[in-house]
Amino acid sequence: MKESNLKFNRRPDGEVAGKPVFIAGQNFARFGESLDAGLINKLKRFFKNLPRFYSFLFYVINPALFLGRKPDYILSLLPPEAVVADIGSGARRLHPKIINIDMHPWTEVDIIADAHDLPFADESIDGVILSWTLEHLRNPEKVVSELHRVLKRGGYIFLSTNFVYPYHPSPNDYYRWSREGLKELLKNFEEIEFKMAVGPTSAALAVFQEWAAIVLSFGIKPIKDFFWAIFVVLTFPVKTLDFLLIRYKTAESIAGGFYYIGRKK
Repeated sequence: MKESNLKFNRRPDGEVAGKPVFIAGQNFARFGESLDAGLINKLKRFFKNLPRFYSFLFYVINPALFLGRKPDYILSLLPPEAVVADIGSGARRLHPKIINIDMHPWTEVDIIADAHDLPFADESIDGVILSWTLEHLRNPEKVVSELHRVLKRGGYIFLSTNFVYPYHPSPNDYYRWSREGLKELLKNFEEIEFKMAVGPTSAALAVFQEWAAIVLSFGIKPIKDFFWAIFVVLTFPVKTLDFLLIRYKTAESIAGGFYYIGRKK
């Protein structure tokens, strides 16, 4: 198993579906309950149990056009035997060599743990991925500190997160970062590459879809969610304009999000 190369700093609190759980029982139960809050979260939970279809929705129908490096690019920077963990992986698996960590026992998850309190020994991992997850975590400074702690010296981090983008709980949504804000958050890493991952068209399209759904819903949330889904399906091709606009440095002022590749000093 890929996990056999990992060094842990504590024993698991239990097991679910053959996956070790490093979250106290009460906190684990509360997280599961929060996934069922609201129609959109319920739909996400349903589709995440169908990883291939969910990936289609996420990368194709989603208003965001994801450009730039893919998270598994980190593997090309490391030796073949490197240990790489995807924190907050969700239902997807980026690569067979990558260990999936999440707070919910999705099919592709290997270890159930909280990004704020990773169960790994100090300087025990060669690479970490935190892709479109940081904005959903209540204490990003603590999470980044944990990533720094578990990374070996010279180890790599791939992180992507939102800047201009509507509220999208999964199951919660807390923060947004500009380029300067993300640099400050990651100041203890050596920057290797830092670029837009989601361009301005995607950001504007996502805001428009939310706005149009609100206008037609008369303040009734289930109706708003219904119209939002309709607008997402009807308008997603507009995001392809970002193939051009993402090349413009000026577009960073309303970028949908950034990706950062760094190394532990």
